[in-house]
Amino acid sequence: MINLAFILTLVLIGWTTSAFISKGKHQSEIKEEVKTMLNSIMAFLNSLKNLFYLLVKDSIKSAANEDLGMVRDNVIEIVKGNISKIENLEENKEEKAA
Repeated sequence: MINLAFILTLVLIGWTTSAFISKGKHQSEIKEEVKTMLNSIMAFLNSLKNLFYLLVKDSIKSAANEDLGMVRDNVIEIVKGNISKIENLEENKEEKAA
């Protein structure tokens, strides 16, 4: 199927080129149609590029949010660990003072 589409594309390119070389009656119409096709192709490629950028941005934000969640959890665990160490130190000081 892909081969058939490729062959059809080559045939159309060859036929269009021969029409330009032979300077047929409808050369201006062919030229306008080719311009329209090229504009459509460029718009399609621009849309693909925009979609790619949006997907990359979304992936980066999602990854960043997951990473921030992990970092937040780690910080909370560290803080909890430090608080319990401080409490233990205070208890030891109170025991030594008594």
